[in-house]
Amino acid sequence: MTPLDFADKVVMVTGASKGIGAAITRDLLSRGATVAALAIDRPSPSDAQEAGPTPCLHAIECDVRSAESVDHAVSAVLGRFGRIDALVNNAGVYPTTGWGEMTEALWDQVMDTNLKGAFLCTQAVARSMVSLKLRGAIVNVSSTAALVARPGTAHYAASKAGLNAMTRVLALELAPHGIRVNAVAPGLIATESARSHAATVQGAAELRAKLSRVPLGAEGRPEDVASLVLYLLSDASQYITGSIMVVDGGYSLGIPAEPVHVDSA
Repeated sequence: MTPLDFADKVVMVTGASKGIGAAITRDLLSRGATVAALAIDRPSPSDAQEAGPTPCLHAIECDVRSAESVDHAVSAVLGRFGRIDALVNNAGVYPTTGWGEMTEALWDQVMDTNLKGAFLCTQAVARSMVSLKLRGAIVNVSSTAALVARPGTAHYAASKAGLNAMTRVLALELAPHGIRVNAVAPGLIATESARSHAATVQGAAELRAKLSRVPLGAEGRPEDVASLVLYLLSDASQYITGSIMVVDGGYSLGIPAEPVHVDSA
């Protein structure tokens, strides 16, 4: 086995039906993992585009905001496969709302999905890892919004900053059990939803403005995030825990020293 070989490993991925979650699922399947793909709407095998010699995809409908729903999903995975070796907390929502228009319900929806959901999944999965004495790995998908202020994202930024802090605390608490906890913080990533927004007049203007702040001069791909997630799940990173790793082309470093020329093609 190579360090990035996930044969005989069971990995649970939340928010697995599209974007970064689907890319992570595809990569795991291509490396021999058994993947429990969770989404609020049950993902189909075609969503993850199964790949690899012996792929195994188990799709489960789960609302990560609900402890009952999370416990049911984890129990289903354990009942079918007997173990969960790794967890990716990717489920999240990203509404853009100004401070004056932000409702309590919207604030709660973002916090419950992005932060509470990650905690509930981590708690349920980590309990099974400790019970089975597994040296597991957990990766949380955060955001550079936790590092760089953006208008309209008070709820989202707060949820991701909380996720970063929770990552570090749980890394300390779970280390005695041999369970590692890390996070990745993507920047401008060309997901389906981002592409759809960029097709509008306002979205295109926002994309140009953001790209002007990216030193590498381009959007990232979901696969760029997935490759780092797989590294953090694998034995290749066995001495890394409590880290927040940024995948943003240098966006969060600050304003580029020189104008970035972006190829429109």
